[in-house]
Amino acid sequence: MWEFTGEIGYVCNDCSDSNSISIDEFDIDDIGGSEGPMGDASVYKLTHTFNCYECLRLIDLSFEVSEYPVGFISFTINNCFGAKALNEPEIEYKREIYTNEDLFELYESISELVYSLKCQPEFTKKLDPRQFEEVVAEIFRDQGFEVELTKRTRDGGKDIIALSKDKLGFTTKYIIECKHYSEKNKVGVDVVRGLYGVKSSRNGGNIGIIVTTSTFTSDARKFVKNETTTDFDLSLADRDQLLEWLENYRRY
Repeated sequence: MWEFTGEIGYVCNDCSDSNSISIDEFDIDDIGGSEGPMGDASVYKLTHTFNCYECLRLIDLSFEVSEYPVGFISFTINNCFGAKALNEPEIEYKREIYTNEDLFELYESISELVYSLKCQPEFTKKLDPRQFEEVVAEIFRDQGFEVELTKRTRDGGKDIIALSKDKLGFTTKYIIECKHYSEKNKVGVDVVRGLYGVKSSRNGGNIGIIVTTSTFTSDARKFVKNETTTDFDLSLADRDQLLEWLENYRRY
């Protein structure tokens, strides 16, 4: 699967004014073709007619592009008049994605991956731990945070550092730990206590957040409620909170 893309540069034959026209401005028509040994052939006519911006001369940028076999451009005929075309139409091959599952499996950017989860939250179960960290980082990036994923370490701790600067120029540092657990495997108090220790260290952050695809034990929640210095030190984001974040994702 492919589509025409790019721009066509030109130089006016009368005044030598040069410019370019996006291929999106062209009329594109399939004018037929014939069948060959390797399948059907197609011929596309691309035209864009306008007046030169400087001398008002009539310019017609026109090409006939042959596709044979399917998916390959075999030749291009330049039928332009009024100006010299500096290049020919280009094509870009596109992925054939039919379902949201295709997008999940074939994503080319983290924003596409997050969008697939937004459409089908059950796919969160299929993520590996690093993918989950990248998804959470992208969610925070979408909300205007400056985000850094940390290197993988054996001792756990912060997976993401997210910085938010307010209108007065003050920066808040969030340290975020991600736990990709099955729904029945709750995040325990040891994980919460560990991140709180990292957050409270000299190079920690202002706010700690633990995000999980599961939920938290009662002891974990009690620790946040009773042992942290303030109510703002540490936040727990369970699966319900994660799904709400996905629902509000806008970037894709």
